[in-house]
Formats: sequence, structure tokens, C-alpha cells
Amino acid sequence: MSKVSDAVWGNEQAYFNQPPANVPPDAWWISIVFFWLLLPLNLIMALLCVFIDPMFRWIGSLAMFSTLHGRPLWMAWAIWWYQIATALQLLVRSGKSRFTLFSRSRAIYGGGEWWWHGEGVWNCPYKSVRATMASDQTRKPAFGCVSTAVPELFPARMLLFLDGEEHRIVRSLYEEQLLAPKNWHPRVEALSALLAELAPSPCTLAALDRPTVDKMVASAIWFLLFGVRLTAGQAATIAQWGGSGLAGMFVFPRMIHRIAFNLLLRRVKALRIGTLQVFSEHGLQPLAAQMNEALGPHKRPSACALADELMYAVNFAGVGGTQHATWGTLAFLRRTTVDVKPESVTFPPGSLPALYKEDPAAFIKECVRLDAPVTSATCAFAQPERPRFNNTCCGGPKEHAVPAGTLHQYVLSIANRDPAQFDEPNTFNPKRHNLDSMVAWNGALDQPNQYPRICPGQAMSVVVIQSIVGLVQEMR
Repeated sequence: MSKVSDAVWGNEQAYFNQPPANVPPDAWWISIVFFWLLLPLNLIMALLCVFIDPMFRWIGSLAMFSTLHGRPLWMAWAIWWYQIATALQLLVRSGKSRFTLFSRSRAIYGGGEWWWHGEGVWNCPYKSVRATMASDQTRKPAFGCVSTAVPELFPARMLLFLDGEEHRIVRSLYEEQLLAPKNWHPRVEALSALLAELAPSPCTLAALDRPTVDKMVASAIWFLLFGVRLTAGQAATIAQWGGSGLAGMFVFPRMIHRIAFNLLLRRVKALRIGTLQVFSEHGLQPLAAQMNEALGPHKRPSACALADELMYAVNFAGVGGTQHATWGTLAFLRRTTVDVKPESVTFPPGSLPALYKEDPAAFIKECVRLDAPVTSATCAFAQPERPRFNNTCCGGPKEHAVPAGTLHQYVLSIANRDPAQFDEPNTFNPKRHNLDSMVAWNGALDQPNQYPRICPGQAMSVVVIQSIVGLVQEMR
């Protein structure tokens, strides 16, 4: 490919310093000033909400009222308390486990099919989640059921936020240019040798640590997709897209980032800039320019803008998701877990390495079912809805009228443990008869063509996991 001109690539500095969009009044800087002035009161109220469930439900109801009425400045205090209490619920009462946090939130709101969390309504029954994933979802710039900071944290038009025609066109382009088997299958044969150079010697379950695995996954995904070999420094950069790197910062809403004086946000921005540098160092700029031209009416203002969006798909989803699934598989082989608490999984007797060898792909799928890399996903209601849950301090469940456009989070991790669908849902059993009906990779593997947003890199992800696990001495 020929070199891309500066005019086609665009000005990266201007691109990464665009002004913030859609800032709600409660996240204005004047709100942040008053947050810090009232810090002692804010911490006291948040702590009370963490340890007294009816109070958490009460502050959640105020946050819900504020959200449904445009998050006015005069209600900023409710959002302060709610967002701090939610963060502490995760860190203190849920052991940093997203699955535990979601399960706790569901129980606090009555334990039914619906509950409020973040800026929207959540639900988890298997049938409902599967139906949502099979639908033509309405999307907006939101992640983790909160409106996210665009364009500072996420590109506003990245694939995750698109719907309708633009989503279909951009996704089809990614699949055609990168994810079609003809593009990456020929490289699989050389993958084990590449990964062996990065593995510890001897490569045992005990010797493989999380940073090493994360770099191996980053190198594998870039090799299969782009045919390039990352240097040690480049692999360390790309590895930061996952859960042991900066992925935990992506879920924070703009208010939290501003309370932290945007220090965390700047780290994510630096990662985006560093990733584009790796992209350019491997001569991949012409690929982004070619793909951008192919978008026609959906063409981005510059090739670097499309490259940044592409890097989210490749690294945030592809690398980060595969890192979790790889480490999860290695953890299950040692009878432990990653996101969920170990006691939430019933392991079978006998040798788990031997069980893996019987059917590696099934073993990996069952690991993902019980300890999901993607625990939930965000869309928005296309029509007004009336979900039923308890959001009062002392009352019971009732219907709530929520307008079209309200965020809707569907929880894959809880759906995959629905006893109506899976026998002994908490038991690790790669031989279960309906394993492919699990909802993971944003679809169900028994009917993948029914899911317009199913991960097109699912097969690649499993190949990478098997290649890394195959290097472990206990697996030979």
C-alpha cells in the first residue's frame, strides 16, 4: 500500500482534543466544585447507602428520577451519592466482582426480572436477554448503562454505539477486511511458534502469570488480524486494553472522571494515542484510509478517526475479551475464577486438564458461560416500557413508566445461570447438552446468524485461547 498523506490521515492532536459532547448539567464543573466542597457529607451519605440496602434503593430512586428528567444541576447531589455508593458497592461489598454487584443490585430492587442500576433498567432472564440480542437494537454513546464521555473517552461513532444502516455497513466492512476466515486462517499455523517465544520456560500453569498472558493475547490478535509481530514494548501497550490494564476505567461516567480531575481519562487517551502509534509503526495507515473511503456516506472526517474506532473493536473487544477468557480458562484449570467468586462455581471431581483435553472448545465455552468476559451490554428502549421492580425505601414492586430512549442493560452473566435454561447452572460441566445455547460473545452459538451483533471474532478468540493453553506442560 502507498503512504497516506497527512491530509488523508488527519491531525491527531486536533482529533484527540475535541470538546466534550452532551455533558449533563450534574456533570458541569460547577457541580464538581460543590462536590469537593461538600466531600465529608457526600462520603457519609454514600457509606450509609452502601451498608443500608433500603437507603441504597432510596438514593437509586432519586438517581432514576434525575436521569428521567434530564439530570438537572439541582439534583447533582443525588447522583454524587449514588455513583459513589455504587462504586463502593463494587469495591467493598462485591469484592470487585461485576457478577456479584449485578446480583446484589437485583436483590436490592426485589430480586425480580428488572431493576434500576446506573442510568437505566436492567434485566436478566435467559429468554429476555436472548430476545434482546436477536433484535435490531437501538444504541447510543453509553457503556455499562451510563452515558459515557465522548469524544474524550470513547469515539462517538465507534461500532459499539452504532445502530441501523451505519452499524450494518461498518460491521460488514470490518468483517470483510479483517475477520473473514480467508484473511486470518492462513496465519494460524505460525501462531504457536510466535506465542512460544513469549511464554515462560518451562511453561506451566504456575509459571504463566496474568501480565505474560495478556501480552501473548495482544500479540496473537494483532498477528492474526494484521499479520504483524508486535515488539515487547508494543505488546505491553496493547495489553493495557484489558481487565488487568485500563479497561476498568472505561465504565466510569463523565462525572466520576471529572471528580478525579480527568486523571484516569487522560490515561485512557494516552493509551489510544499510543495504540495509534503502534498501528502506524506497522505501516497500517493505508488500511484505515482504504476502509474509510469504502464507507461512502458514512466516511469519517479523517483516516485516523476510523483507525481509532477500529482500535476499539480490535483491542477493547478483541484483545480485552480474549484476555479475560484466556485467563479464565487457565484459572478454571486451577479450580479458581476471575470475575466471579470461586465459591459460586461447583467444580467436578477429577483432573480438569484431562477434561480440557477431551474437548478444548467446550471447556472454553463453559468457562465463558460461568465467568463471562462481557457480563452485560447496553442498548436503549425503542418504545416506552413499563418494567416492574421495587425502588422505594419500604414498599414493594410496582410498574414504572420509562420513555423510549432510556438505557436498557441486558445481563448475559446472570442469564447464563438461569435454571429455567441450564440444569445445575452453577456447576462447571463442559459436557452439558445445551452448551451452545449459552448467551456469550453477544449472541447464542446454536443459531449465530440470528444475532446481528454477535462477535465476528469469536472463532479467532477460541483459536488464540487454545494456542496459549496448548503451550502449557500440563496440557501436553
